[in-house]
Amino acid sequence: MLADHFGAHTLAFDALLLAVPVTAIAGLRSVADRLDGKAEPTHAYAWALVLGFLLVATAARAPSVGDPSVPAVARSALIACVVVFCLQALAALASELRDSPR
Repeated sequence: MLADHFGAHTLAFDALLLAVPVTAIAGLRSVADRLDGKAEPTHAYAWALVLGFLLVATAARAPSVGDPSVPAVARSALIACVVVFCLQALAALASELRDSPR
């Protein structure tokens, strides 16, 4: 979103393209951790949501790479990714506060 704001539309699209496989790898690692009993199942679900939102954002942005206007659905999907990460961070914080000794 920041690259689009400064006019580097191709760079913004390339960043979206790069984020898709990186997110898929992170999601697969989360699933592996869950299968090993090291992680909560919500982490894998969160990565799946983020991957879905990134795919929507990338697909919506692809036809208009050089266009200065960003499709609203792409912007909304990226904001949804940030919301998922914020909710995941709040859940981790709540877990830490609950498990910390007093």
